[in-house]
Amino acid sequence: MNQVPEEKTFAVIRMDPVAMVQHLNDPEALRAAQAMSPRSYLVYLDCHNPLPIWGSRPWHGFTVYPIGPSLRAANEDECVTPEMCTPLFPNDSHPDGRLPIHTEPPFPFDNCFLWSVADMDIRVCPRAEGFDRDKATCLPVGRLADHTRWIEYERKDQMRQRTAQQARQPQPHAEPSPAAAPCAQDDARSVSARHSAYSCSMIASTDSIDTTTELTRRFADPEKSPESHPLCHLWYDLAAHLEQDEIPSPVHMFGERDAIVRIIREARARDPTLPSLPVPPVYGSAVSLSLSESSEDSQPDSVPYSKPDSQPGSQATSEANPEPYVKPRRLRPCKLLRKVGFCVRSLFRIPYFVVWP
Repeated sequence: MNQVPEEKTFAVIRMDPVAMVQHLNDPEALRAAQAMSPRSYLVYLDCHNPLPIWGSRPWHGFTVYPIGPSLRAANEDECVTPEMCTPLFPNDSHPDGRLPIHTEPPFPFDNCFLWSVADMDIRVCPRAEGFDRDKATCLPVGRLADHTRWIEYERKDQMRQRTAQQARQPQPHAEPSPAAAPCAQDDARSVSARHSAYSCSMIASTDSIDTTTELTRRFADPEKSPESHPLCHLWYDLAAHLEQDEIPSPVHMFGERDAIVRIIREARARDPTLPSLPVPPVYGSAVSLSLSESSEDSQPDSVPYSKPDSQPGSQATSEANPEPYVKPRRLRPCKLLRKVGFCVRSLFRIPYFVVWP
């Protein structure tokens, strides 16, 4: 059993609206969430957005793509057309003749399409028993043709949507810039928007000791907080949780997300002092540094969440010249050997060349 769901897998999810509003302690929001009747949906887990948390995680962040029993639902306002999708074998029908992508094992339904330009961030509830990887249906990265084909279809649909959106905008009377520049800027903006609430992953890659403060600020920002990302239960056994003729349209999934976001925002409009999501200890903060540096073999629960005591007689000195506490570095042979091994493997690594089908 895996404690965390894996990327490149297909799953059934169902939102838990009551759990999403419990931290607000708002009776009206709780009643509204209890009145919702969430359904189960098919999704593709594309990207794992982990939180840099010490110990057990309150949720597992993922970027998912919805799977529908029909072509992509058209949306003229967003420049979305029905052909912006990819069939999942054994379904092989598509208005543009797109080839289907194969899964391992074969997909249990023969009427499904993987929708493009419809990605959504979700939070997956952890399970004590874990997630049974043996029951998962995967999009194997090893099958370069199928995986690359879906990425290429998704990229084409994104460009098609972007071109249609730009055509609607009034053209300024100025020299046109190179075509590659706006695309790169748009891609950067889309990536930034997609992972804004999970910027803790980027924060964790830095050496800032103020990670907890920054993450708290982001969680308190209604536009960046992951509290608006659907909190979902997830199952790998697709056929056990859905019948082919009962697969709902992803349009309803987005409707449920919009409904719970509306409930949360209305609650905060009524009372701006409502608490934000609690922020657990994260890597890079002063607390987590004292935890990770204490011992490689110690368990997180056995280490106290406290700053090391000052040396005797150092109180007056620290008051006169306040400086941040810096834990002395120590020799870690295992970590050094891992770094040396990585460098040696890099020297003898065979170059990787992408072969397009």
